[in-house]
Amino acid sequence: MEINRAQDTPNPEEPESAGRAHTSGGAFVGGSVDTGGGTFIGRDQVVINILSTVVGPAEARDIEGLPPEPGDPPFQGLQYFDEKDADRFFGREQLTARIVARLHRTRFLAVIGASGSGKSSVVRAGVIPALRRGQRLADGGMPPTDSGKWLIHTFTPTSHPLDALAAVMTSGSPSVSALAQLREDFIQDPQALTLAVRRYLAEKQGRHLLLFVDQFEELFTLCRSQEERETFLANLLAASGGEEGTPVTILLALRADYYAQVAEHDGLREATAQHQEFIGAMSREELVRAIDRPLAQGNWKIQEGLIEVILDDIGYEPGALPLLSHALHETWIRRRGRTLTLSGYTEAGGVQGAVAKTAESVFRNLPPEQQPVARLIFLRMAEVGETSQDTRRRATYSELITRSTDEMLINVVIKILADARLVITDTIQPGDTRVVEVAHEALIREWPTLRGWLEEDRQGLILHQRLTDATHEWIKMESDPGALYRGARFQQALAWADTHADALSLQEQDFLEASRQQVEKEAEQARRLAQARRLQRIFFAVTAILLVAVAYLAYTFLIDKEPAVMDRLYNIAIARFEDVSAEAAGSSGAGSQAQALDEQIFDSLDQDLGDNPNILVWHDSPELREKNVTIGGIPGISPEERQAAVAALAERLHADMVIFGNSAARTDDPGVNLAFFLAPRLGTDDQEAQGTFDLGCAVSTQALNTAPKADAAPCVNGLAWIALGLSEAHLGHSLEALEAFQAAEQYLPESALIQFLIGREYLFLVDRESVLEFARDAFEDQAEHAFVRSSELDPEYARARIGLGSTYLKRARRLLENYDQDNPDASTFIQVSQLIDKSLAAYRQALELSLGLDSAGLPLESVARLGLGNGLRLKGEVFQKQGNNDQAIEQFDQAIAMVEQTVLPLQQAGQNRYLTQAYEYLGSAFQWKAYTYLVDQDYANGMAAYRQAIEYYDHCIAQGDGSRDLIVKNDIIGGVCQPNRDSIQKELDNLGGSQG
Repeated sequence: MEINRAQDTPNPEEPESAGRAHTSGGAFVGGSVDTGGGTFIGRDQVVINILSTVVGPAEARDIEGLPPEPGDPPFQGLQYFDEKDADRFFGREQLTARIVARLHRTRFLAVIGASGSGKSSVVRAGVIPALRRGQRLADGGMPPTDSGKWLIHTFTPTSHPLDALAAVMTSGSPSVSALAQLREDFIQDPQALTLAVRRYLAEKQGRHLLLFVDQFEELFTLCRSQEERETFLANLLAASGGEEGTPVTILLALRADYYAQVAEHDGLREATAQHQEFIGAMSREELVRAIDRPLAQGNWKIQEGLIEVILDDIGYEPGALPLLSHALHETWIRRRGRTLTLSGYTEAGGVQGAVAKTAESVFRNLPPEQQPVARLIFLRMAEVGETSQDTRRRATYSELITRSTDEMLINVVIKILADARLVITDTIQPGDTRVVEVAHEALIREWPTLRGWLEEDRQGLILHQRLTDATHEWIKMESDPGALYRGARFQQALAWADTHADALSLQEQDFLEASRQQVEKEAEQARRLAQARRLQRIFFAVTAILLVAVAYLAYTFLIDKEPAVMDRLYNIAIARFEDVSAEAAGSSGAGSQAQALDEQIFDSLDQDLGDNPNILVWHDSPELREKNVTIGGIPGISPEERQAAVAALAERLHADMVIFGNSAARTDDPGVNLAFFLAPRLGTDDQEAQGTFDLGCAVSTQALNTAPKADAAPCVNGLAWIALGLSEAHLGHSLEALEAFQAAEQYLPESALIQFLIGREYLFLVDRESVLEFARDAFEDQAEHAFVRSSELDPEYARARIGLGSTYLKRARRLLENYDQDNPDASTFIQVSQLIDKSLAAYRQALELSLGLDSAGLPLESVARLGLGNGLRLKGEVFQKQGNNDQAIEQFDQAIAMVEQTVLPLQQAGQNRYLTQAYEYLGSAFQWKAYTYLVDQDYANGMAAYRQAIEYYDHCIAQGDGSRDLIVKNDIIGGVCQPNRDSIQKELDNLGGSQG
């Protein structure tokens, strides 16, 4: 269909000068000049009237050497259009009319689009002026009645959205306390904004208020307080969604890549879903108007062919408008006389290169002493994302003043950058806080030098941002000591500041110094308190000695004493070795020497662990007999009998670990094989570390009879370090546990068990500790190495194979979670697939071994199948993200079949945590299967799979009834099954397939 704009009714908003500018009659028709037509035919066959003068090739050659003629620039560059620029804002007339028309019907509207799609400009220079004029729009419609009398305010959330909102609603008031009071009202009552609007309109004698919240994504990128964010949203939604007569409209502009954050808030998600205008790319017709009309207004000319070159360069990218505007502005700067030329456009760097070229040129032309200041300014204006795209932020001038800069130098550099239209400056009201920000995020995306600075020390920049936010909060709280850094945050910030002193603002230095003084003050207070407590204990000890003596006599002679039990956080009992050694040695009389081995193990453990207040070590001794306790040996001949006996001993003593001996499987010289039993403990993440473990270290009968200490030293020392490591792991101290296991490795380098424990602890480090990305990779590499080594030392050791599979799967999952869907990288999928395949191979190798119940009653085959099923599910997720939905469904089905095989064995073994995890994996597999069906618009199968997912999530949730296992209740059910179940239910309700 062909629309001849040349014959349309003239737009009343176009100035008369636009028509007079078309003096030559030149027109661009499919790349050639039609001197009589005055039209432009784009690739979509839309005929557009060209108002500006088109210069042909011959005339263009003649003017190449002309100097630029004076005049005002027709284009904005990187800056958005504002109300004052409304008469130069073209191309979005239909969109403006559409948005204004929606304001007839709703008091809440979200304008959503990609970064650079022109959200701010269309509202500021299109919608708001249209409302103020109250005249007929491009589509023939009219704005809302009396919109010309509306009061309109524009603001951005900033890092403190309640302050920004309160500032708008108290604008014009000289009272600072009024702002503070209104902010407090917002916190106390979500209806406060509604009431404030009515008061404000009464004071101003207005009928209606429009609040335009620009750059709404700042609510998620800059605001660090979840509570403040929720309060801000509650007030906005209450005002716009309350009773019908509330005279307020909330209009907001949001970057599309923050849609997921919107979905996390129920009220905002619902309001945005129902009332949104999504901005796409401008059509070629609209782009021609945006280029041609401003030129025509200023009587500027354009060379034939340049418009089409520009349109081809910009394509249909929704976020390319600032690049286009900047390229046009730079081309105008390089004009020949009054004409924009192809040569000038090329010199400017084109659409993609103009921003980077301008920024690089401006930066390189700065004097050497100003370049570091400019670098500091640009880094301060970038919000470095940890898991999201880097965005712009406002930097206050106070942030820029460091030991190596001063306010005068800062002002000079900012003026240079602002004159080049790379940055914009503003003052935050109320008050006089001066801020600076990049003119557009395109600068962050397109300038390689800035990208390099951001990648050079990303983790350091993130830490610095947190320090900046903490400093602002401390200042806002009037230097409250409670807002200062302490502990690990203080040490980390101090270490970074030692090597980046020039990057710290004076306020940040004050904050760190105040933190240091507070830390020292609290340490001194703690020292004095400890000293006072010691004196108090001495006093009470002297007083209590007689009471203790009397109580001891009464307890010993008058009371039938109950046996004591172990009462520390981690308890280790050493059983006697004499029974097993006598059985092994026949009549050799080795029993007494084996008993000496008990004492040697105790001495070694007591030497290394005796000062640890969290650990208690017992062995049969006179001191223990005074507690009415005897440990004894481990009776029984068969492994099952001895397993039951050691488990009973652990329960009787309340021991977490029992060290004992088994007969060594050696015909020539049996001796004693060191082993230990770990009691099951609920609520810890090391559930698989329970049952009996063979140390793989034997002490011969001959050595027991001759030199037990020398022969047993490696075994005993290795065991002591293992005990220390297990106690630290139980307490969640992964780094300390790892160090202990590595010390044990020095004594027993051929122990498959120790290698398994090392690998396991490296994996826990990734989850338990706050580690940087490079450290996380290194830990996973070390875990892989340890599990591989464990498998080599004992090819039948299934736990090592399972641990290796978990390592590969964890790394694959992390890569997939960090995958940027907006910037797809095929190499990531290849790497993830390779890791998943290695994981599946490790689990299958474990299944090939002869697996039964381990010493703790854990069916290892089911554990391996759980890992295998989880890996197959993740492989299906990879296929789904690649668009291979049939292969994804096949993988999900294989995962479901694999995990379903584990349910009955885990039920029979009473393994509640693993059973809960099996239900979680099944629910997740069905959930992904449903999602994949729905992507293909197969709603019947999708809804059926969702219902099966809900069924398994319900089984998962039911496992928490009566359970004391905190991992089951909090991590698996609370962290996965319940929220996923709720999410699916909402989706089913939306699809019309509700399930109770």
